[in-house]
Amino acid sequence: MTLLLIPGINNTARTFAPMIAAMPETIDCTAVDCPALPDLDAIARDLLATAPARFVVAGHSFGGYVALAMLDLAPERIDGVILINSSTGADSPAVAAAREQRAQQAEAGGYAALADAASARAYHPDNAGRDDLMAERAEALRGYGAERFAAHCRACAIRPDRTERLRASGKPVLIVAADEDLVIPTEKQRDMAQHLGAEFALIARAGHMLPAEQPAALAGVVAGWLARQTAQAAAAR
Repeated sequence: MTLLLIPGINNTARTFAPMIAAMPETIDCTAVDCPALPDLDAIARDLLATAPARFVVAGHSFGGYVALAMLDLAPERIDGVILINSSTGADSPAVAAAREQRAQQAEAGGYAALADAASARAYHPDNAGRDDLMAERAEALRGYGAERFAAHCRACAIRPDRTERLRASGKPVLIVAADEDLVIPTEKQRDMAQHLGAEFALIARAGHMLPAEQPAALAGVVAGWLARQTAQAAAAR
């Protein structure tokens, strides 16, 4: 079983390191960085060029949008989809316009201020002051940068609604939400899972930065779901 992990905005592949360390050795985990391209399909094509022949794709937030683009482009290579603190929908015109404003602000030297504002909303109150999380966040921001932020804001703003495409894909889907997600509300993710007929998992004491905040709990949920998918596939043969 191969699991491809895609990070969100202001995050890098290293954000998944604690989660990967907690995963069973039987699951081959690879985390990747998204290139600084302003189009989700272009990002997906770039990642598919070096991805395994077959894999389960897991995307955190923006990474979920990329995962859905990969599914559109190469459904025959994807055995399942895991969305973590993410959404299948598109931006409203107002949200898309705000993203373009943030992209321009980042390009004009305001990336640090934007990143600080995002960080203030990203964590569960119990985790917001943790030294390890703040150190990880600072490292991720240095590796991510303003150019990538601007490109990914623009990619988000023009993304299509892929809800029905995912629903019709026939792929197994897992939606993992945090109990205190202020960026993509928890109940919105629960409703999305119900509409998709997907399995839903809720992890406590976490915010939008769930992979960093509760990596062991996330690993347990993902590993358990993958084990069930493997067992179901074996029983069907």
